[in-house]
Amino acid sequence: MDVRPAEHGGQVHWASRQTGRTLSEILDFSANINPLGPPASVKAALTEALDDIRFYPDSSHYRVKRAVAERYGISVESVLVSNGATEAIDLALRSLHPQRVIILEPAFSEYRAAAHRHHLAWIALPLLRPDFTPPWDLLEDTARSGDLVIWNNPHNPSGGRVVRRDFAARMAELAGRGVSFLIDESFIDFLIDRDDTSALLEALDPNRKVVVVRSLTKFLAIPGLRFGYALAHPATISGIEQFRDRWSVSHLAQEAAIAGLGDEAFAKKTQSWLLQSMQQVRDLWGSVPECQLQPTRVNFFLLRWNDEALSRRLAFHLLQRGVIVRLCEGFLGLGASYWRLAMRSLEENIRLYQAVQEVLKEVRADG
Repeated sequence: MDVRPAEHGGQVHWASRQTGRTLSEILDFSANINPLGPPASVKAALTEALDDIRFYPDSSHYRVKRAVAERYGISVESVLVSNGATEAIDLALRSLHPQRVIILEPAFSEYRAAAHRHHLAWIALPLLRPDFTPPWDLLEDTARSGDLVIWNNPHNPSGGRVVRRDFAARMAELAGRGVSFLIDESFIDFLIDRDDTSALLEALDPNRKVVVVRSLTKFLAIPGLRFGYALAHPATISGIEQFRDRWSVSHLAQEAAIAGLGDEAFAKKTQSWLLQSMQQVRDLWGSVPECQLQPTRVNFFLLRWNDEALSRRLAFHLLQRGVIVRLCEGFLGLGASYWRLAMRSLEENIRLYQAVQEVLKEVRADG
């Protein structure tokens, strides 16, 4: 059985082939999908929208752009919608076409992949440990006019975040030197206190090139549809729109996003579940002697095993049981001793912990 780490979580089809199990029998902790979704409002909207799939989707994205704009109190012209966050990232790089891309690592591998696709030179700068915060002094020494800095906040894969008061002035200084930013905020909807974390104000500033990318794919649990969006000054959005395929966001994805954006009850239910899950994770994993738990603020967490061979052995035995975990070999600066684990239902979180404990018991018995 192969336990190769994937460059992206959610490889349930691969796990099904590896184990001979059906998709519904796979317990996937590698993809950070909201276990409470899709919400009933989204399912109802999809059912109602089915008859209209005989028409082409609205290529202007008018209604869904308006829904995003109304949520944040911004103009429709400051919104671009996309087939997941990855398309928004790709479009931003194509439009901005920087001289160099500076990626604050470890980070989502799609940033590097997008730079390669557009033949852009890229360099990696390591985030500071243990909190995975930006190395602002090093960044100021490295970045120059024409560069694009890519950073995700909340941070994937650690689950930490940096509040705006700690980055606004540093970003302003770099922007004044001609440095642009792409801030991936794909997990910001999971934050309890997200308003003081976002770079939205920087993105709307006409004197800066800042693009904020977000996603509803994981929050609404609609990876089979995919929906992302970008927020920026209207001039920046207009430039990005010129490079896009206007048919890439399906009718069903647009309707799902409109319904999900307006479902405040689902958002509150998610926050309640997340508070319980974060406490559960601390209780379960905080005292396991073979690994260290990284504090998190969102719906996933990072573990570091003391021994890489043990990490691989555990992942192998979990896969045999139909449980997928994400080894972090695809994240620069981490490696196979790290796991990024999604939070699922409280019962499923316990199942994962118990399965790991069973294997650890065997390992301890072997000496």
